[in-house]
This record gives sequence, C-alpha cells and structure tokens, in this order.
Amino acid sequence: MLTKKQLNDIHSLQQICEETGNIKLKLNWDTLKSRADEENDYFHYDNSGNLLGYLALYNFGGPVELCGMVHPNHRRKGIFSSLFNEAVKQLAQARKLLINAPASSQSAEGYIKSLPCTYSFSEYQMKRHKSKKIETANSEVTMRQAVSSDLVFINHLDTACFDIPKDEAEVFNKKIFACKNERTFIIEHKSEKAGKIRIQTEKDAAWIYGFAVDPSFQGKGIGRGALTNVVNLQHSKGISWVHLEVAAENDHALSLYKSCGFEPYGTQDYYEYDLNTLKV
Repeated sequence: MLTKKQLNDIHSLQQICEETGNIKLKLNWDTLKSRADEENDYFHYDNSGNLLGYLALYNFGGPVELCGMVHPNHRRKGIFSSLFNEAVKQLAQARKLLINAPASSQSAEGYIKSLPCTYSFSEYQMKRHKSKKIETANSEVTMRQAVSSDLVFINHLDTACFDIPKDEAEVFNKKIFACKNERTFIIEHKSEKAGKIRIQTEKDAAWIYGFAVDPSFQGKGIGRGALTNVVNLQHSKGISWVHLEVAAENDHALSLYKSCGFEPYGTQDYYEYDLNTLKV
C-alpha cells in the first residue's frame, strides 16, 4: 500500500513532467490509491528526499502495463533504466508487457527506441461533460450490480471480447470485486445477461472500464443503450465528467462514443516489450 507521502510525491512529479512536456501521463490514480502489498511501484529519491523518478506496473487482467517518469532536469542519468531493470525482475511469469507513453512525449519516444520494443497500438482518452445532451435510455437495456455468481459470465466476456486468458481473467476479476471504489455491473437485455461494465468514481468524475457486450448480443444496440444508461445515471448523481479509453483503431467503438458526446483529449501509445530478452 502506498503511503500518503508517496502518493503526494508521485502527484507532484507528474505535474512537473506534464507541464514541462505539455503531455498527459496515464498513471491510473484509482489503482495507485488502492494498491495492495504487491511490489509494483519503484522510486528514485535524491539525498534530499526529492522524488526524481517513478515507475509503476499494472495488471488489469491481461498484459502487464508499465508507465513511468523522470524529472526533466534529471534525465539521461540512468534513473529510468535503473527503475526499469528493477521492475522487470517481477515479470518472469508475465505473458506480455506493454510500455505506455504519451503519444507526444519526445523523451519517452527516444528512450523506447533503445529498448527491444515494437509499436502495438494507440489509445484515445475520452471524456464527456454533463452539459451535453444525450438520448433517452433504452428501456429494454438495464443494469444491475454484479454479484459473485456472475463471475463466470464476467470472465467469459473478458476472454471472448478482450482475448484475455481464462486464468488471468479469473484472478483479475476476483481482485476487482474487493475494490471499494469500483463496481462491476451486468448489462441485461430483456432480463437476459448480455454484457458488463465497470464504473469507478471519485469526487465529480467517473471512469468506465471493461465495457463489453457478448458477441451473441452484438448488433442490437445494447452497447449504446448501456452507455446511455451509465452516462445518464452518473450525471444524475452530480458527476460532471465521465471518462473512458478506446483503442484508436476500433472505429466502431470510437464512433459510438463520439455519437454519445465523448471527445478525445489525449492519446497514449503502447509498445510491446520483447520478454524473451529477459530470459537470455
């Protein structure tokens, strides 16, 4: 579990890096604030106690993701390389490692070129403000909070829609059920299970994750109905902004989100690291 000081140090360093580089880092703050005891966070402090470098690993039920940053005045000193070398020791059993970097970050691009990586995909970060109008909810599409007996169906959706191995989906979703600030909901069409969606809220913002409709139910407007329901519900609770992320090449999902009032505000690039180089 990260201490209050560590969280404050990470936030301060993030602000410096973002303002200096005119970028947006994806540090998944909801995850950082609910870290368990796993070794997923790596710090580099100077002798005065100032945080100069930070790296985080994330396991969202699929490939392990990595994101990090170094103070602009202390780059090219081997800080990130040292943090990276420590972090990869935890990846002996990882199926895939994706390194995340803001698409506009020249420093990140330069460093990644020195690693055995290949570009994998880009992801749009999108948000929607409550001032935008949205269509009336579809009465045939409803949602209820998931219970433990839904886990088999939830795991099935992660495998069918996101190509996540069954065993990884089981471990991840069991962990998610224990999170207090994130809830999984089952999407139903005419009272039949059709999909799922996760909602995490903090202050006046909400984040949508793991949005999936079973392949056998796709093409019936269920995704749009569920998204409309979620947006209406969150805004009715006083939530100002609803956020989500979508792969840039997913034209269908991108069109759906834009038609529901979501706008891109940032782009993240993902690079797959060659884990075979760790076994040499």
